[in-house]
Amino acid sequence: MGDKYLLIIPCSKRKAGPPGAKIPAIDLYDGPFYRIIRKAFREHGKPDSLDIMILSAKYGLIGADKEITTYDQRMTPEVAKHMLGDIYRLLANKLTINKYREVMVNLGKQYMIALGESHDVLDKQKVRYGSGGIGERNKQLKEWLLSIYKDSF
Repeated sequence: MGDKYLLIIPCSKRKAGPPGAKIPAIDLYDGPFYRIIRKAFREHGKPDSLDIMILSAKYGLIGADKEITTYDQRMTPEVAKHMLGDIYRLLANKLTINKYREVMVNLGKQYMIALGESHDVLDKQKVRYGSGGIGERNKQLKEWLLSIYKDSF
């Protein structure tokens, strides 16, 4: 078991930043999960032990620091099914290279479709899945992030 954590979250419809500007995905998206993450980073610093992957309807599974531009594309079952193979390969590679103490997957129903066979590689990890409505999933994300800070000290 490693000392790192992996968070997998969806993109968000709400975006920040000027249209057309290339900025890190973590800064471009401005939905509730992103506000929770940025607040935690402001208050506690960004943990070196945390990797964040974002499942984007346009870009697929990307690292939080990948520079992207604004777009308007919804995740649909068809889009999710189209990216199954790429996501499986990326996630299998990431989980082979890094040993994670825990993975949190906090995705909605449409985004979960895109994980498909990736559950095979995730099942070999300690995984926590967010569940319930968006309010409940926000709370679970906040609690999970705070647990990482506690484990760091």
